[in-house]
Amino acid sequence: MIAVEEMMRQIVKGVKSKYGFEETIERLKKKTEEVGWTVIGEYDFREKVGIQFAIIEVCNRDFATKAISKPENRWISAMMPCKFSIIEMPDGVYVFGMNMGLFAEMVPGELGELLSEVARVDEEIIGSVV
Repeated sequence: MIAVEEMMRQIVKGVKSKYGFEETIERLKKKTEEVGWTVIGEYDFREKVGIQFAIIEVCNRDFATKAISKPENRWISAMMPCKFSIIEMPDGVYVFGMNMGLFAEMVPGELGELLSEVARVDEEIIGSVV
């Protein structure tokens, strides 16, 4: 049986950025726009939690519309928009996000295929800082 901690490591992906906190955020936002997506939310938690920590939310209208166009798929709205957390750890800045590739494997049919494409875009965005 897989331990809960190991399962969470599979569900949530993390990469160490080669940039500082602010530059990591800026590069993620720039790449988001380059791939035709939009940053729709940005949350700075530094003052609230006392560490370098932010979340950016990204979305693509076409993907979102396709994902929720069928009533039977609207449960996926709980996973929208895509989120990336940027947080300082003792050894550097990390970016965490949901492992959409793994999630896509669990979702059958057309929605799973769409989520596979979202996973590809997520990888491209996160890849901008490694």
